[in-house]
Amino acid sequence: MVTQEFQAVVLAAGRGTRLPEVLGNTPKCLLPIGPYPLIWYPLNLLQQHNFQETIIVVLESERSEIQLALERLSLKMKLDIVSIPSDSDFGTADSLRYIRDKIMSDFLVLSCDIVSNVSLYPLINKFRQHDASLAALLFKSGFESDVTLPGPKTKHKPERDLIGIHPETRRLLFLASASDFEEVMNVNAHLLRKNGKMTIFSRLTDSHIYVVKKWVLDYLEKKEHFSTLKGEFLPYLVKKQMANAAVSGCNANHVSDTQSELGTSIKQEENIFGFIPNSTLDRLILNFTLYNDNKTKPLYNGDLLRCYALEAPKETIGVRVNTTLSFFAVNQKLSTIWPLLCGGQEIPLISPNAVVNSTQTKEIAVADNAKLSEKTSLNFSVFGPNCFINPKNIVNKSLIMAHAVVEEGCNIENCIIGPKAVVKKGTKLKNCLVGANFVVEEGSLLEAKHLTHADGYMEIDIQ
Repeated sequence: MVTQEFQAVVLAAGRGTRLPEVLGNTPKCLLPIGPYPLIWYPLNLLQQHNFQETIIVVLESERSEIQLALERLSLKMKLDIVSIPSDSDFGTADSLRYIRDKIMSDFLVLSCDIVSNVSLYPLINKFRQHDASLAALLFKSGFESDVTLPGPKTKHKPERDLIGIHPETRRLLFLASASDFEEVMNVNAHLLRKNGKMTIFSRLTDSHIYVVKKWVLDYLEKKEHFSTLKGEFLPYLVKKQMANAAVSGCNANHVSDTQSELGTSIKQEENIFGFIPNSTLDRLILNFTLYNDNKTKPLYNGDLLRCYALEAPKETIGVRVNTTLSFFAVNQKLSTIWPLLCGGQEIPLISPNAVVNSTQTKEIAVADNAKLSEKTSLNFSVFGPNCFINPKNIVNKSLIMAHAVVEEGCNIENCIIGPKAVVKKGTKLKNCLVGANFVVEEGSLLEAKHLTHADGYMEIDIQ
């Protein structure tokens, strides 16, 4: 058996805690984005990059539903679905630790909520070029900034990351959430002395696309207190670049990683540098190479642990569908960005298994088994699987989710109609968010409302 250079892992066990208004009982990875479930987009991206096999991590309770949905997709790659216990509070790092026996090489890990046409080759090549421990891809933020979320008008402050990158080498030097700081951000002086300069970005988004060395997973296996990648493990890994490894051939002034910040000794097996392959040949190559990433210091500052970050080109479509706002924004803009997402493939926005009898349509996307009746005007909207639009309806700039029903004589504008919701006849809705299983009474005239079975008002998180 020939070992692949890179394996691919898609993490699809998230519970969608920022999407309660639209989830219902739907797994997050099966939320409709146009004619396909959300998970199709990262899988299609991997297929465009010639990956032949992908490991998908799902919750055990959702495995059957997700597997059935994947079987209906026109993907040519082999899908290895691995389920994790549904009653466990697994984070993304826990999920990787759980499948460690399946990872035999360096690997690419993606979240299931990525919608992008980005080329992964520059990221992979950066990882190869510098023998990096980790390489992360960054998107520009603001994809959803021009979209109005249905429901009551509320003002939210989006969550931002603070990402420090060396402007010339693209070394990832700092990673934290802006919410970790109040007004002042303190930067370790040693970090600046060692690297000379650093650019801090606050309007870049971590794409949750990473290329990772196999040894990093070996180390993660031993460190069970790390539960999440983005929030816990990656900031730790980035910070550890600044530590010095006590290995043969290193500068005599290097301080052993087996000492804590207080100077007390810690166990040798906890030394992260002990997991980094560093053969005599590797050291000879570094010592004799003519390449150097700076003019006055040793190659890579003598660092064995190296993290890099690459920004996707500005024209790239790149968004994480992890909030209700981003979910709605992608669906609203889908007809515009669809040719870019398909990467030259001719994939229809209207499923061949849908029934579309309406003759007045413009820029719509229709999923499997949706039924759109005659005598309807349907524009700039997305219709999820098994939804039913009765005659004499107007639907504009809206998202009708799976199994939702719109009865006769309704006018729906800039709305989300949640899964299995019913809009009774003669209803007019504008800028409304209708939750899962909710029934809108006949003849209702509503604007900017959030209709849900939950007690009281449910705050919409659009971080």
